[in-house]
Amino acid sequence: MTGPGRGLCLGAAVAVGALAAAAPALAEQVCIAAPYAGGGGELADLAARAVQVVAGFPSLAEALAEQKPELCLDDTLVEEQAYFEPAANRIVIRKGLDPDFQLAVIIHELRHLEQFGRDICPTIKLRLDDYVRSRLALEADAAAVSLYVTWQLRAAGDAGPWETLGKWPTHDDLALSFETEMAASGDAVKATSAAYAAWFDDADRRGIYAFVGCSSYLDALDLAHMEPGKGRVAETFLPTLCRMPDGRAYDCFLPP
Repeated sequence: MTGPGRGLCLGAAVAVGALAAAAPALAEQVCIAAPYAGGGGELADLAARAVQVVAGFPSLAEALAEQKPELCLDDTLVEEQAYFEPAANRIVIRKGLDPDFQLAVIIHELRHLEQFGRDICPTIKLRLDDYVRSRLALEADAAAVSLYVTWQLRAAGDAGPWETLGKWPTHDDLALSFETEMAASGDAVKATSAAYAAWFDDADRRGIYAFVGCSSYLDALDLAHMEPGKGRVAETFLPTLCRMPDGRAYDCFLPP
Protein backbone atom coordinates (compact mmCIF):
# COMPACT_ATOMS: atom_id res chain seq x y z
CA MET A 1 0.00 0.00 0.00
CA THR A 2 2.41 2.64 1.16
CA GLY A 3 5.93 2.69 -0.16
CA PRO A 4 8.41 1.23 2.30
CA GLY A 5 10.41 4.44 2.46
CA ARG A 6 7.57 6.48 3.93
CA GLY A 7 4.29 5.80 5.66
CA LEU A 8 5.88 4.85 8.98
CA CYS A 9 6.29 6.95 12.06
CA LEU A 10 9.95 7.78 11.70
CA GLY A 11 12.65 9.22 13.88
CA ALA A 12 13.21 12.95 13.51
CA ALA A 13 16.27 12.74 11.29
CA VAL A 14 14.60 10.32 8.91
CA ALA A 15 11.43 12.40 8.86
CA VAL A 16 13.43 15.41 7.73
CA GLY A 17 14.85 13.33 4.91
CA ALA A 18 11.37 12.23 3.86
CA LEU A 19 10.19 15.82 3.87
CA ALA A 20 13.09 16.90 1.69
CA ALA A 21 12.42 14.08 -0.75
CA ALA A 22 8.78 15.07 -0.99
CA ALA A 23 9.40 18.80 -1.39
CA PRO A 24 9.48 18.94 -5.23
CA ALA A 25 5.99 17.46 -5.34
CA LEU A 26 4.38 20.02 -3.01
CA ALA A 27 3.25 22.19 -5.90
CA GLU A 28 1.20 19.25 -7.14
CA GLN A 29 -0.50 18.66 -3.78
CA VAL A 30 -3.91 19.87 -2.75
CA CYS A 31 -4.48 19.80 1.01
CA ILE A 32 -7.26 20.33 3.50
CA ALA A 33 -6.75 21.27 7.14
CA ALA A 34 -8.71 20.24 10.21
CA PRO A 35 -11.65 20.27 10.78
CA TYR A 36 -11.76 19.09 7.12
CA ALA A 37 -15.06 20.84 6.43
CA GLY A 38 -16.30 22.75 3.43
CA GLY A 39 -15.46 22.70 -0.23
CA GLY A 40 -16.09 19.89 -2.63
CA GLY A 41 -14.42 17.51 -4.99
CA GLU A 42 -12.31 14.40 -4.50
CA LEU A 43 -10.36 15.59 -1.44
CA ALA A 44 -13.32 17.02 0.44
CA ASP A 45 -15.34 13.86 -0.20
CA LEU A 46 -12.47 11.66 1.02
CA ALA A 47 -11.89 13.76 4.15
CA ALA A 48 -15.57 13.76 5.05
CA ARG A 49 -15.84 10.02 4.58
CA ALA A 50 -12.69 9.36 6.60
CA VAL A 51 -13.89 11.50 9.51
CA GLN A 52 -17.25 9.71 9.49
CA VAL A 53 -15.68 6.25 9.38
CA VAL A 54 -13.03 6.70 12.09
CA ALA A 55 -15.66 8.09 14.47
CA GLY A 56 -16.56 4.44 15.07
CA PHE A 57 -12.98 3.46 15.99
CA PRO A 58 -11.94 5.31 19.16
CA SER A 59 -8.15 5.28 18.97
CA LEU A 60 -8.11 6.37 15.32
CA ALA A 61 -10.69 9.07 15.97
CA GLU A 62 -8.66 10.31 18.94
CA ALA A 63 -5.45 10.45 16.90
CA LEU A 64 -7.16 12.41 14.13
CA ALA A 65 -8.81 14.84 16.56
CA GLU A 66 -5.71 15.46 18.66
CA GLN A 67 -3.00 15.57 16.01
CA LYS A 68 -5.04 17.23 13.25
CA PRO A 69 -2.86 16.32 10.26
CA GLU A 70 -3.33 17.95 6.90
CA LEU A 71 -4.93 15.56 4.42
CA CYS A 72 -3.56 15.90 0.92
CA LEU A 73 -3.94 14.50 -2.59
CA ASP A 74 -0.87 14.29 -4.82
CA ASP A 75 -0.96 13.43 -8.53
CA THR A 76 2.81 12.87 -8.74
CA LEU A 77 2.93 9.65 -6.71
CA VAL A 78 3.77 6.59 -8.77
CA GLU A 79 4.90 3.64 -6.65
CA GLU A 80 3.46 4.94 -3.38
CA GLN A 81 -0.26 5.04 -2.82
CA ALA A 82 0.01 7.12 0.35
CA TYR A 83 2.36 8.15 3.12
CA PHE A 84 2.39 9.84 6.50
CA GLU A 85 4.91 12.66 6.83
CA PRO A 86 5.52 13.28 10.56
CA ALA A 87 7.74 16.36 10.18
CA ALA A 88 4.98 18.20 8.32
CA ASN A 89 2.08 16.46 10.08
CA ARG A 90 0.63 15.53 6.71
CA ILE A 91 -1.05 12.45 5.25
CA VAL A 92 -0.69 12.32 1.48
CA ILE A 93 -2.85 10.10 -0.74
CA ARG A 94 -2.38 9.44 -4.42
CA LYS A 95 -4.90 11.42 -6.45
CA GLY A 96 -7.26 9.61 -8.78
CA LEU A 97 -7.39 6.27 -6.98
CA ASP A 98 -10.65 4.41 -6.57
CA PRO A 99 -12.45 6.23 -3.70
CA ASP A 100 -12.85 2.99 -1.75
CA PHE A 101 -9.14 2.30 -2.02
CA GLN A 102 -8.36 5.87 -1.00
CA LEU A 103 -10.38 5.32 2.16
CA ALA A 104 -8.57 2.06 2.86
CA VAL A 105 -5.13 3.66 2.51
CA ILE A 106 -6.04 6.68 4.61
CA ILE A 107 -7.13 4.30 7.40
CA HIS A 108 -3.69 2.66 7.14
CA GLU A 109 -1.96 6.04 7.38
CA LEU A 110 -4.15 7.13 10.30
CA ARG A 111 -2.87 4.08 12.15
CA HIS A 112 0.66 5.34 11.53
CA LEU A 113 -0.46 8.73 12.83
CA GLU A 114 -1.75 7.00 15.95
CA GLN A 115 1.54 5.12 16.36
CA PHE A 116 3.42 8.41 16.15
CA GLY A 117 1.18 9.93 18.81
CA ARG A 118 1.88 7.03 21.16
CA ASP A 119 5.60 7.93 21.15
CA ILE A 120 6.76 4.43 20.22
CA CYS A 121 8.61 5.32 17.04
CA PRO A 122 12.08 3.81 16.62
CA THR A 123 15.02 6.20 16.71
CA ILE A 124 18.71 5.91 15.96
CA LYS A 125 19.32 5.54 19.70
CA LEU A 126 18.36 1.90 19.11
CA ARG A 127 20.65 -0.77 17.77
CA LEU A 128 20.23 -1.22 14.02
CA ASP A 129 18.57 -4.63 14.33
CA ASP A 130 16.05 -3.39 16.89
CA TYR A 131 15.33 -0.29 14.83
CA VAL A 132 14.52 -2.39 11.77
CA ARG A 133 12.50 -4.98 13.72
CA SER A 134 10.34 -2.31 15.32
CA ARG A 135 9.74 -0.60 11.97
CA LEU A 136 8.53 -3.88 10.51
CA ALA A 137 6.21 -4.31 13.46
CA LEU A 138 4.75 -0.84 12.91
CA GLU A 139 3.99 -1.65 9.28
CA ALA A 140 2.47 -5.05 10.07
CA ASP A 141 0.26 -3.44 12.70
CA ALA A 142 -1.00 -0.73 10.34
CA ALA A 143 -1.81 -3.35 7.71
CA ALA A 144 -3.62 -5.61 10.18
CA VAL A 145 -5.64 -2.80 11.73
CA SER A 146 -6.68 -1.40 8.35
CA LEU A 147 -8.01 -4.85 7.48
CA TYR A 148 -9.93 -4.99 10.75
CA VAL A 149 -11.51 -1.58 10.15
CA THR A 150 -12.46 -2.33 6.55
CA TRP A 151 -13.87 -5.72 7.60
CA GLN A 152 -16.09 -3.92 10.12
CA LEU A 153 -17.19 -1.52 7.41
CA ARG A 154 -18.09 -4.48 5.20
CA ALA A 155 -20.16 -5.96 8.01
CA ALA A 156 -21.99 -2.63 8.23
CA GLY A 157 -22.79 -2.71 4.51
CA ASP A 158 -19.85 -0.77 3.03
CA ALA A 159 -17.83 -3.54 1.36
CA GLY A 160 -15.82 -1.43 -1.10
CA PRO A 161 -12.74 -0.63 1.03
CA TRP A 162 -12.35 -4.28 2.10
CA GLU A 163 -12.69 -5.53 -1.45
CA THR A 164 -10.04 -3.13 -2.75
CA LEU A 165 -7.57 -4.27 -0.08
CA GLY A 166 -8.36 -7.89 -0.82
CA LYS A 167 -7.32 -7.36 -4.43
CA TRP A 168 -4.22 -5.28 -3.72
CA PRO A 169 -1.00 -7.26 -4.29
CA THR A 170 0.62 -6.24 -1.00
CA HIS A 171 -2.47 -7.06 1.06
CA ASP A 172 -4.31 -9.89 -0.70
CA ASP A 173 -2.56 -12.58 1.37
CA LEU A 174 -3.20 -10.63 4.56
CA ALA A 175 -6.88 -10.24 3.74
CA LEU A 176 -7.08 -13.99 3.11
CA SER A 177 -5.51 -14.72 6.50
CA PHE A 178 -7.95 -12.37 8.21
CA GLU A 179 -10.98 -13.80 6.43
CA THR A 180 -9.89 -17.40 7.06
CA GLU A 181 -9.62 -16.78 10.80
CA MET A 182 -12.99 -15.03 10.85
CA ALA A 183 -14.54 -18.06 9.16
CA ALA A 184 -12.91 -20.36 11.70
CA SER A 185 -13.50 -18.46 14.93
CA GLY A 186 -15.57 -15.36 14.23
CA ASP A 187 -13.12 -13.50 16.46
CA ALA A 188 -11.89 -10.20 15.00
CA VAL A 189 -9.07 -9.95 17.54
CA LYS A 190 -7.69 -13.34 16.47
CA ALA A 191 -8.15 -12.37 12.83
CA THR A 192 -6.13 -9.19 13.37
CA SER A 193 -3.38 -11.27 14.99
CA ALA A 194 -3.46 -13.65 12.03
CA ALA A 195 -3.08 -10.79 9.55
CA TYR A 196 -0.23 -9.31 11.59
CA ALA A 197 1.63 -12.63 11.63
CA ALA A 198 0.98 -13.18 7.92
CA TRP A 199 2.66 -9.88 7.09
CA PHE A 200 6.03 -11.48 7.93
CA ASP A 201 5.43 -14.62 5.87
CA ASP A 202 6.22 -12.95 2.56
CA ALA A 203 10.01 -12.89 2.28
CA ASP A 204 10.02 -10.23 -0.44
CA ARG A 205 7.81 -7.85 1.53
CA ARG A 206 9.81 -8.39 4.70
CA GLY A 207 13.11 -7.98 2.87
CA ILE A 208 12.15 -4.78 1.07
CA TYR A 209 10.99 -3.07 4.25
CA ALA A 210 14.03 -4.31 6.18
CA PHE A 211 16.39 -2.97 3.50
CA VAL A 212 14.72 0.44 3.48
CA GLY A 213 14.67 0.55 7.28
CA CYS A 214 18.39 -0.19 7.37
CA SER A 215 19.09 2.48 4.77
CA SER A 216 17.00 5.04 6.68
CA TYR A 217 18.88 4.26 9.88
CA LEU A 218 22.29 4.68 8.27
CA ASP A 219 21.23 7.89 6.51
CA ALA A 220 19.94 9.28 9.81
CA LEU A 221 23.21 8.47 11.56
CA ASP A 222 25.09 10.26 8.81
CA LEU A 223 22.88 13.35 9.05
CA ALA A 224 23.19 13.46 12.82
CA HIS A 225 26.93 12.67 12.83
CA MET A 226 26.28 9.98 15.43
CA GLU A 227 27.59 6.53 16.15
CA PRO A 228 25.09 3.63 15.96
CA GLY A 229 22.82 3.42 18.97
CA LYS A 230 22.99 0.71 21.58
CA GLY A 231 19.41 0.84 22.89
CA ARG A 232 17.00 -2.07 22.80
CA VAL A 233 13.28 -2.06 22.07
CA ALA A 234 11.41 -1.18 25.24
CA GLU A 235 9.39 -3.89 26.97
CA THR A 236 6.36 -1.62 26.63
CA PHE A 237 6.65 -1.41 22.83
CA LEU A 238 4.50 -4.39 21.84
CA PRO A 239 1.83 -3.94 24.55
CA THR A 240 1.49 -0.31 23.48
CA LEU A 241 1.50 -1.03 19.74
CA CYS A 242 -0.70 -4.10 19.46
CA ARG A 243 -4.08 -2.83 20.54
CA MET A 244 -7.30 -2.81 18.60
CA PRO A 245 -8.90 0.59 17.98
CA ASP A 246 -11.24 -0.10 20.92
CA GLY A 247 -8.32 -0.82 23.26
CA ARG A 248 -8.33 -4.63 23.30
CA ALA A 249 -4.92 -6.26 23.02
CA TYR A 250 -4.13 -8.61 20.15
CA ASP A 251 -1.29 -11.11 19.91
CA CYS A 252 1.82 -9.86 18.14
CA PHE A 253 5.58 -10.23 18.19
CA LEU A 254 8.82 -8.69 17.02
CA PRO A 255 10.35 -10.50 14.04
CA PRO A 256 13.64 -12.30 14.75
